Amino acid sequence: MHVGHRKTWDGGGGEGPKATCWRYFGRAWKAEVHIWIRLDHPNVLKLYGIADGFARLPALVSPWVENGTLTRYLEGPGQEISKGARISILVKVGAALEYIHSQHVVHGDLTGSNVLIKGDGQPLISDFGLSSILKDYDETSYFKSHKPNAFRWVAPELFALETSPTPSVQSDIYSYGCVMLHTLSGMIPYSEIRDFHVPQTKINGRYPQRPMDLPIEEVHWAMIKTCLDATPRNRPRLPDVISFFKRQGRGQGISSRQGTLSL
Repeated sequence: MHVGHRKTWDGGGGEGPKATCWRYFGRAWKAEVHIWIRLDHPNVLKLYGIADGFARLPALVSPWVENGTLTRYLEGPGQEISKGARISILVKVGAALEYIHSQHVVHGDLTGSNVLIKGDGQPLISDFGLSSILKDYDETSYFKSHKPNAFRWVAPELFALETSPTPSVQSDIYSYGCVMLHTLSGMIPYSEIRDFHVPQTKINGRYPQRPMDLPIEEVHWAMIKTCLDATPRNRPRLPDVISFFKRQGRGQGISSRQGTLSL
């Protein structure tokens, strides 16, 4: 097995990347190992273990995922993804997130870059660098390790820096709502404005623009807006959202039991 940095590395053999690795510093990577290695769900990327010898710091080793990130998958040249396949992705991402929460963990960084797509189109939630054990969450400011380009998926309450905000189940549901918008439309959240303006736009309670290039059905848009409610307690329960998309999926040829496309 070849390993390398987060983007990829083929080991110099020219056969393409075989694994993806995440490097972290000090206590941060140890916390991620502790969280990630105990998670076991078909739609959560498996952590194989830790590799040494490639750099000064250890690396976390996980399977190589053929289609890369959800964002890349949706933007791929000539990519034809049916509505049923898009709903299937949302059902399975929701199920993985529900499982993570059942383990007393919040993801804290759910974006189009942290959902990976296998060769058969199945999604895997990855990158638990900002996850936290709910009862033991470090009080360090959330944004000390948050990537600026991920702000589009971040819940508005996490921009209140004066209160040292931390991710929660409710903020994960907000991010899941952003994944819904992204998956159904192919457009990233708040695609109509620049990164710099996104935080204040969210704080002001403004929803992202409803995409028109690949129209979102009214019933789906209503669910997205509910998940993106500026008040955390007003957001829906995750099981209710999953049930909603399973019902929608039955009309698109998706098995209600497995959430997979019927052939």
